[in-house]
This record gives sequence, C-alpha cells and structure tokens, in this order.
Amino acid sequence: MQPLNQQGMFLETILNLTHEKFKIDNECLVIKIPTNWVITKANDHSFLKHEACDYIGNYQGYYFEFEAKETYKNFFDWKMIRKSQILKMNQIIQNQGIAFLIIYFGEHDSFYFVDYLFLKTWVETNQQHIPYEWFELNTQKIYLNSQLKLDYLNCLKMQIAKK
Repeated sequence: MQPLNQQGMFLETILNLTHEKFKIDNECLVIKIPTNWVITKANDHSFLKHEACDYIGNYQGYYFEFEAKETYKNFFDWKMIRKSQILKMNQIIQNQGIAFLIIYFGEHDSFYFVDYLFLKTWVETNQQHIPYEWFELNTQKIYLNSQLKLDYLNCLKMQIAKK
C-alpha cells in the first residue's frame, strides 16, 4: 500500500469506514476524537494540547480508547505516542477501561491489535523501536474483510475476558 497524502490517513480512513459499519450493524459505538490544531503560518501547523486518544468507544458496556498508528518502516517507534496519550491510556487502565493500539505496517500491508500495557511493558524492558517481527509473534493480526471492515471486535472480546 502506498501512503496517502497525510501520514496516518490510510488507517484512519479504514477505521472510520469500519466504525460506521459497526454503528449501522449496532455492534459497537466508536467515535473519532478530532485533533485540535492551529495554523501558525502558511503550509505549517502546530498541535495544541490533545488529551484524548484517537478513538473512544463502548463495546458491550466496556469503555475503551485506542490509538491508531501507521508506519512504513520495519518497526514501530514508541515515540509516535505522545506523552499526553500515554498518560491518558494509563488513566483508562486505572479506571478499569480498555486501552490498546491498532498499528498498520504499510511495508507488510498488515494490521495489528496490541494491548497498551503489554506494549508499554515490553518497551520499558527492551527498546523503543519495536520490530515488526515482535508484532507477528506477540500480538493479534487483524484483517480487512471484503466490505473494508477491519474486524477487531474479537480482539476486544479477548481483552474483556481478561477483566
């Protein structure tokens, strides 16, 4: 897959289509949280403080938030997650919610569902560049179906079962 004009737009587009289908089928409610930004000069922008993750939702009575990240390298860089997002996901976990990431590896045309705490623990004991192979071995690969629906609800069910 070739990246769309803006970084992260391929995954975001897929997720927005998926969430619309979840809503129509009454499977799950997911809302995209807009990013606040202000134009500082022509063709440049500066991000303001952003407290939430990319998406928030409710599935079978369980609250969740997640980050959608896209990379075209053979690794995921933990630094792609802002400090405010890390703090927010920590708060979600502390309040019995579910926090996770969906990561798209463009070089491999692969999507992965990864539990936030699992990834954070690995980063704290290893390194901040997490190789693609680690995701293959340790996380749940998710697939795009023929309706362009990225079905990650089974992964979410497994997270709920752990509670």
